[in-house]
Amino acid sequence: MTSRSRRILGKSIAVTIIAIVATFGLSFTARLALQMPIDWLSWVECTFIPILIGMPVGAYIFAQSETIQDTCDKLEKSYAALKDAHDRLTFVTSHDQMTGLLSRGEFIARMERKRDEGEWDTLLLIDPDHFSLVNDKHGHSKGDEALVRIAKALVYMTRPGDSIGRLGGEEFGVLLRGVRKEQAMIVAENIRRHIEGIPWIKGQQDDLTVTVSIGGAEIARNADAEDVLRAAGRCVLEAKQRGRNRVSFEFEMASLRDIASRRRV
Repeated sequence: MTSRSRRILGKSIAVTIIAIVATFGLSFTARLALQMPIDWLSWVECTFIPILIGMPVGAYIFAQSETIQDTCDKLEKSYAALKDAHDRLTFVTSHDQMTGLLSRGEFIARMERKRDEGEWDTLLLIDPDHFSLVNDKHGHSKGDEALVRIAKALVYMTRPGDSIGRLGGEEFGVLLRGVRKEQAMIVAENIRRHIEGIPWIKGQQDDLTVTVSIGGAEIARNADAEDVLRAAGRCVLEAKQRGRNRVSFEFEMASLRDIASRRRV
């Protein structure tokens, strides 16, 4: 006998016993009140009628209850599995698989969040210097390892409320929430120094060295994300033209003024 059958039988017997006791109580009380005799037939009726009626009805009801409970348990498990699959799919579609950072689309979506008047964010673009040489010299596996280490460094050097994404290839983005240019430059310089100081490959004569160039641009209340990305990209280019392994915000204001003037024309 299965555990399910034992539960159904046990509940049915319990209900039947209660029905027998209740039948005896009601029947005998009524007979005494009406001054009717209590004979052997009364005992038989009060015993077997609840058994003949209560047992089948109780077994059917409890069997249906077990079936409904099993169905609910299966639905709950299916819902949990579906939610887990949805969460995994959402993570895969919104995150870079190699580094675990935000994807480009999700990162830009966070850049386009609504800002209150006077509220500013700052975008940092981080681009490794001479990264193609890393792949050519040490292999793509070491190049991927370097990207993962850079990603971990960005997570380590930023706050939990900031957003970090891999925007494509070896380019990374950091969205500093509620941070203006002056403070963002300090954060960017700390990131640059931290990555420069990472011990990449030990015990080899030709060690792997990775540095980054960082460009930044403030994001005002109604700023367009693509315009800000272009402005920060020009700052990255400026940093590389000035010798790499440095931070630049110098093209920011000029870029934004050029974009604004083109829109007015």
